[in-house]
Amino acid sequence: MNNNKIAHIGHPILREPTTEVPLKKINTEEIKNLIRKLTEIMHEFNGAGLAANQIYESYRICVLEIKNNLRYKHLPEVPFKVLINPKIVSKNQKKIFSSFEGCLSVPNLRGRVNRSYDITVEYYDQNAKYNLDHIKGIQAIVYQHEIDHLDGILFTDKVKDKKSLVTYENYIKYYEEDYRLELMKLANY
Repeated sequence: MNNNKIAHIGHPILREPTTEVPLKKINTEEIKNLIRKLTEIMHEFNGAGLAANQIYESYRICVLEIKNNLRYKHLPEVPFKVLINPKIVSKNQKKIFSSFEGCLSVPNLRGRVNRSYDITVEYYDQNAKYNLDHIKGIQAIVYQHEIDHLDGILFTDKVKDKKSLVTYENYIKYYEEDYRLELMKLANY
C-alpha cells in the first residue's frame, strides 16, 4: 500500500502522544471534518480502526468499525464508534488474548500482541456526550490498538515473540484459519 494519506512506521507523528480535544471544540466544523476524513480513509483502506495521528493530525480522536471488511473478513462485526479523548480506566489482567494484529501504518505485517479480553473505556462521542463503556472480545482488542496509537505506541512495540511477525500474505496462507478458530473460542469465552 503506497499512499500519502496514512503515516507509515518511521514517521515521527506516530510516536508522539496526541492532544486532547477541548470539549467546546468537539462540535466544530474542524473536528466534524476530521471525523469524516478518518471514517472515509478507514473504509477506503479496509481498516478496523484509524487514529487521527495516522492521518497526520495530532488530536486524540479515533474511529472504529468492522463491517463487510475485506482485510478482516474472519472477524466479528464491531459497531461504528467515534472515540474522542478516550482513556482506558480498567483492564482485566487475568483474561488475556494473543491477538494477531496488523496496522495501516505498518503495511504488510502482522504479529501477536497480548491484549486484555475486557476493558472499561471512558470517552466522548461525536456529539460531545460522555460515555463509560465496558467492552470485551474483539471490540476490546480494536479499542486497545487504536488507543495505543493515540499514545504514540505501535502494535510492533508490543509484540513479545518476534517470531510471530509475518507478512500479510503469509498470515493469510499459514495462520488466518487457525486464528479464525481462536476468535470463535474468544467469542464464547
